[in-house]
Amino acid sequence: MGKFYDNQYFKDRDFLATHLAEAVVILLKSHKLRKILDVGCGTGRLVKYLNDVGFVAKGVDLSPIAVKKAKALVKKKNTIFKTSATKLPFKNKSFDLVIAISVIEHISNLAVEKFLKETHRILKPKGFIFLITPNLSTPIRLVQGKNWFAYKDPTHINFYTPLGIARQLKENNFQRIKFWAKTKYNQSFDYEFPTVYAKLPRFLKMFFIYLFFSTPIALIRNAVWIIAQKND
Repeated sequence: MGKFYDNQYFKDRDFLATHLAEAVVILLKSHKLRKILDVGCGTGRLVKYLNDVGFVAKGVDLSPIAVKKAKALVKKKNTIFKTSATKLPFKNKSFDLVIAISVIEHISNLAVEKFLKETHRILKPKGFIFLITPNLSTPIRLVQGKNWFAYKDPTHINFYTPLGIARQLKENNFQRIKFWAKTKYNQSFDYEFPTVYAKLPRFLKMFFIYLFFSTPIALIRNAVWIIAQKND
């Protein structure tokens, strides 16, 4: 799959979903967390954002192209590292939060297992992990079939149901697993919904965002957000 991770691949993904960044900040503030590791950080936009708003964030990626772009964006030394998700070059109990956005669908189940063990090792007591991955259980997949968005990316080799990833997290000593997160409305949400959604009044948009991102209804979405806490 290495041939797919070229300059065009990262150019197409060189953006920051503001609503996702806001969700991470809300999580950090609500649990008084400060040190973050973004695994599979890509071009480093989330790492830069979190550092800019007062947190201490680092990023890792295995792609030399992504690492080069991230280092050009994030000027601070010893912030971006080229390494695998299965071998994180950090001391035990170094971070409050580990993020892996659109990562686990790109690696084998064995690699995911190693990544979770590494994450548990580098997290501080009661630290958190935040994952985002395509939701194999979404009814949208059943309707769209082979045209489902996650099937169209040739770099996707592994798919999870919420119950499947929850089971794997529990087996690796994570607890308090949730499939939704607090966030707030901004225009970067609009692409998640049909075109007609963009024309709705703001208060209705805010209501739908709450419903589909911060309640159990989130489980019907194309992507599942998973938050879990290290079990010490």
